[in-house]
Amino acid sequence: MKLNLKTILSILFAFSFSVAGAAENRWYSEAQVAQGATLFKQNCASCHGANGESVAEQDNVKPAPALDGTAHTWHHSIDQLRKTISLGTQQLGGRMPAFADKLSADEIDHVIAFFQSKWPQATYASWSDRFDVKSSQQQVADVTELLRLRLGTSNIEPAVETGIKGVYQTKFDDKYAYLIDDGRYVFIGDLIDLKRARNLTELSRRDDVKKAIDQVPASDTIVFPAKGDEKTVLNVFTDTSCGYCQKLHEEVNFLQEAGISVRYFAFPRGGNRGPGYQDLKSVWCAENQQEAMSIAKGTKSGNLGAGDCDNALSVDRGFAMGRTIGITGTPALFSANGTKFNGYVPHQELIPLLLNDL
Repeated sequence: MKLNLKTILSILFAFSFSVAGAAENRWYSEAQVAQGATLFKQNCASCHGANGESVAEQDNVKPAPALDGTAHTWHHSIDQLRKTISLGTQQLGGRMPAFADKLSADEIDHVIAFFQSKWPQATYASWSDRFDVKSSQQQVADVTELLRLRLGTSNIEPAVETGIKGVYQTKFDDKYAYLIDDGRYVFIGDLIDLKRARNLTELSRRDDVKKAIDQVPASDTIVFPAKGDEKTVLNVFTDTSCGYCQKLHEEVNFLQEAGISVRYFAFPRGGNRGPGYQDLKSVWCAENQQEAMSIAKGTKSGNLGAGDCDNALSVDRGFAMGRTIGITGTPALFSANGTKFNGYVPHQELIPLLLNDL
């Protein structure tokens, strides 16, 4: 059968597309390859060649094996590759030193990612099939599904790698969970880096809060702007029937004078049956919302209007959003960066906290 040029080009295009698509399913990421390139150059290239192609024999010394897929490296599992790099081969009569004290477990994986990126797709596919290697995306999907089955809920965010080998973070409702050993074990709570004294869960929680708050439309908030140049913002989930919310509102002017804008979000503590629900709707429907907020919180006298406008839905949206980020009471205070301050904080303490959290 004769093939014309158009047919041949179509076949070649289809083949190259399928190879490129398959390459995307490798276990490593582009970032790992990039980091591995630097580590490989520093620690491996002098013996194995700049791209894992090995180097020529010198002084009758047998060259190190090629790592670019042309030699036997693809006959070893990833655990065997890790072990060889970690322990070296000198104890077996080889010349390769151990790198366990020089490279971390993650860095060893980055090195493997780099030289495997030089493997042709056919070689990688044979290796992957032989050792049942899954892409990082599939590993994440598997551990997420396992957690979903074990907890019996579908409201689970996809698991993400934490930077700690074998540990994945996921979230359901306002809780953070960590999967260990490819999802065999899970704990729910805060993950803390003792060496660096960092609460890794709190960092994730803060980022999630900031993203959620930043997505709220301006019409769903009521802002008391800073006087002069704005230095930062205090986000407040408030209920007009809350005593400490009223006390905080009495001090808003001090925050404004310090260059801090106060941005209010509606959060009726009892939902649509709470005592402040109707007042909050009236505040959000008022022509002068700032004045209405002050009237509702008792710092000004006057009457509230009806709360039956379209903007009254901001109250329900504020309550729903607050629940998703774990708010259970008011006032709930968050800095511009998402840091939470529990309950009412006097302005003398709150102002430096906010200005130091920039």
